[in-house]
Amino acid sequence: MGMLDWLFGRRTDGDRTDELLTRALGRTVEVVEPKLALARDWQSRLRPGVEAAVDLARLTAMRLQDFHDASEIAWSSDPVIRALFATAEDLTQVLKRSSDLQRHFRAGDTGDEAYAVLGADFEAKRVLGAALEGDRVRQDAAMTQARFGGQHIRIVAATPELLQQATGVRIFNQILLAATGRLVEVDRQREDTNVTRALLQARLRMLDANESTLEPWAAGDAEATGDPAAERAEIERQLAAMTAATESLGAGVQGIDRKLEIVRDALLEATQSIRIELQRIRLDAVNTVLDEGAQSGAAVEFLQITTREFRRAYVGIRVSRADVPAGGLAFADAERTL
Repeated sequence: MGMLDWLFGRRTDGDRTDELLTRALGRTVEVVEPKLALARDWQSRLRPGVEAAVDLARLTAMRLQDFHDASEIAWSSDPVIRALFATAEDLTQVLKRSSDLQRHFRAGDTGDEAYAVLGADFEAKRVLGAALEGDRVRQDAAMTQARFGGQHIRIVAATPELLQQATGVRIFNQILLAATGRLVEVDRQREDTNVTRALLQARLRMLDANESTLEPWAAGDAEATGDPAAERAEIERQLAAMTAATESLGAGVQGIDRKLEIVRDALLEATQSIRIELQRIRLDAVNTVLDEGAQSGAAVEFLQITTREFRRAYVGIRVSRADVPAGGLAFADAERTL
């Protein structure tokens, strides 16, 4: 079991949290930008962002407490599984397509059941449909429809605790990826700023040689007014602004220090922008959202995670080896043919 697994699993009072966080800090630098370890006091300065990422990952993973049997039989009796899949065959196809689930059952002595995280796109959309009002059916009644799609299984483990640990690692890695993306974005901005600064410096050298270009430098260029002093003043102003912008984006002597601050802030921003909610809605047989106090339908609970990129529903599931098709045959059937 790796360090990150321990970090996101259930810990006892005897666990050395500081040592685990130190290793998480090292893992962050290793993944995002190894040169950050050259910055002064990098561990203490980066720690707030890493702690926030670890806490969010642990909180989310530990919410995986309830597990639903994922099988054709369960589809007919479990309202959560039925809400996520239009038919029992749809569920079977998702089990069949999950390469993580297939690898788990093919690897050594993994037992006859596995625990997994099932994810799906989720949308609650207002629509017009048929509804019974009194003794007549209204065809244009406004209602909310819960829609699930893009179902997939990508996290699989032998026990609920191992699944929580693996989920925590995945979430932590997702946050690190967001921080890396922010650093790449800043690098791109710095490169663009350097290009503009180089062009300004070239224009200034031309001005020093009393030379010009075929067309004005830009719209409203002071050159068009024939005032070299005004043009020089404007170029120098823009150069000063470009230099300040470049330094703020992590260039020059303070470059590594600034990059570390960017990564720390990106980690904090990522943890603050990810919204984690336990959703509870009441649905009828065709996924129409009902009032919570309705006598019909069934309550459906799932974990909803919303980021800038996606909004998805997640539930914990328990899968039997015999219910996972392999090459068109269930494992149990395939074994009997050998």
